[in-house]
Amino acid sequence: MPLISVWTTVAALLGGMLAADISMGVTPAYFINSLPAAVQAANLTLATAKSVVFGVLIALVGCHFGLRVKPNTESLGQGTTASVVTSITVVILVDALFAVLFKSIGI
Repeated sequence: MPLISVWTTVAALLGGMLAADISMGVTPAYFINSLPAAVQAANLTLATAKSVVFGVLIALVGCHFGLRVKPNTESLGQGTTASVVTSITVVILVDALFAVLFKSIGI
């Protein structure tokens, strides 16, 4: 999860740099030099930390349901479905919790 977070952040920044260059004529050098003033480095740290937490939670949910699977295909399908649905729900709830906590802190 942290690698996916970093890769997508880099891809988004490169896409933003390309779009700014094409649509507004902002050079890549100016874009990179102006980036720290527009976006705090703490945002990258925060996103990476959240992705670590989400990765751990998804792994724990997957292991929990995986260890409960019985040796038949029906149980495997039900366990997989339950694991995916529970993981998505947990990530949404924890992300909402992070949003409330970070808003109260002022981040």
